[in-house]
Amino acid sequence: MKKVFRLFAITVLIIILTSCTAINQMPNEGQKTGEEEVRYKDGTFVGVGDKWQYGNEDATVVINDGKIRSINLRRLDTEGNEVDYDNWTGKEIDGKLYPNLKKFRIDLADAMIEKQTYEVDAISGATVSSENWKLAVKRALEKAKK
Repeated sequence: MKKVFRLFAITVLIIILTSCTAINQMPNEGQKTGEEEVRYKDGTFVGVGDKWQYGNEDATVVINDGKIRSINLRRLDTEGNEVDYDNWTGKEIDGKLYPNLKKFRIDLADAMIEKQTYEVDAISGATVSSENWKLAVKRALEKAKK
């Protein structure tokens, strides 16, 4: 019985050590795995998200020294005018809930600048706007590629 237990314990130990080695060999998030690093030219680039029933979103991205330095996200109404963000603060107005775009657009831009990519999580409560802003930034960055 002791031999069976020892054999079992040794097998488990080998499996654990093998698994740890495999995990340590996996690339870390954000690490390049043979892909070419994307390089951007300096300048100001504008991208536009897809139109939808409430208008669309756009982004102005500033690149300096090859890095994203600032992002201005805007929500445009169906006529192409920027919305009044004071009406978009998470309050209910005339029976309609307006998500807090005033805060969300800044939080989303900050996350993209910090991670240096448009590939960040969408903001719950403003999913369509978030996805359109991400698309607008993606389109702006495509124009900025060297």
